[in-house]
Amino acid sequence: MDINKVISSAEYDFLRTDPRLGDNIALLTFGGSISYGLNTPESDIDVRGIIMPDPDDLLSPGLSGSEYRNNDEHLIFGNYGFEQYIDRTTDTSLYVLSKIFGLLHKCNPNTIEILGCKPEHYAMVNEYGQMLLDNKDIFLSKLAYGSFAGYARGQFQRLKNAIGKDNGSNVFKCISLADSIERIQKHLEESCTSYKRDSLKMFITDKNGEPITVNGSPVDAYDVGVLFNDVVTEVTVNGRPISDDEVQLSFDLRLDKIPANEFNVITNEITSSIKEFNKHLGHRNHKKDVYHLNKHAMHLVRLYLMAEDILTRGEIVTYREKEHDLLMTIKTGGFFNEEQNSLNTEFFDMVNKLDKRMLKAYENSRLPERPDRKKVGGLLRDIHLRYLSSLS
Repeated sequence: MDINKVISSAEYDFLRTDPRLGDNIALLTFGGSISYGLNTPESDIDVRGIIMPDPDDLLSPGLSGSEYRNNDEHLIFGNYGFEQYIDRTTDTSLYVLSKIFGLLHKCNPNTIEILGCKPEHYAMVNEYGQMLLDNKDIFLSKLAYGSFAGYARGQFQRLKNAIGKDNGSNVFKCISLADSIERIQKHLEESCTSYKRDSLKMFITDKNGEPITVNGSPVDAYDVGVLFNDVVTEVTVNGRPISDDEVQLSFDLRLDKIPANEFNVITNEITSSIKEFNKHLGHRNHKKDVYHLNKHAMHLVRLYLMAEDILTRGEIVTYREKEHDLLMTIKTGGFFNEEQNSLNTEFFDMVNKLDKRMLKAYENSRLPERPDRKKVGGLLRDIHLRYLSSLS
């Protein structure tokens, strides 16, 4: 599909006429199924892009644009001014440069893919957009594991819930919650100098704090592999069966003479994770139609494959040509069991193996633990300075 032909149509005129877009667009590309090479004639067209900031936002962050906050539904504002432009009619979303830099630094799956599209899928690439594409490697780090693993496991658990695969067991809920909390550990270490990763330990226990056994095997809070099992058939403590409501997630939190402000950050982060997790529990069992179940399953596998590319080869591969047939087979129901109204065992085994492969890729990756802040900040500064210079 020709992106230049797509955006030349009248419904995309806003790209040329809106004062915040036009010449401020750094690049445009396809999003969604077209960008992955998994589209069908019925697929929607998604457009994603990056735009340069309003000079006032850049020089006086947070002060400009307030008059637009309540009267322009297309504009999204944050603490530092205008951050995103959305046109829902055409499913077009464009990020302001500084906003997307923050997301790229975290290797956010939904934004890092913008830098790995096919060359012919890009349009309106100006010198600033090209600078970003030419330096995309500086955003790649082992943070990709946490970003992609967390997103993929969350998606997988919701998929299982949607097809009634996990019977709502507290074991699944506790391990899912522990996985969510584990993913904030690096952030806590960076934010609080007194906090170490082993300050917090998590356990799956009964009400007395005794470790549990699931389906005959000992399980702890970090056994994310349990999330890939079909059901919890038996939970025991010291050989004694216990009921599901006796299962809980327990903490061992050890902090020694920690400053009050850091203690506040740590407890707020952990409690916020728990509140956010519990808030969504009641929304996880909504049934999806078969088409969306298969589409959801396909994107789950795609996430794992993309993360493996980043961790093993340092490549952002958005267009999945190599795995096209496999992914389309999933999308079109090749792994769906109509009699059971569920994805088959082969699919769950495949996802389990992909999750283990991603962990191994992380452990063996030559990427840095996190992006070099000086390089990332330097690129953002260079682009902004060149941009401001061109305006003057």
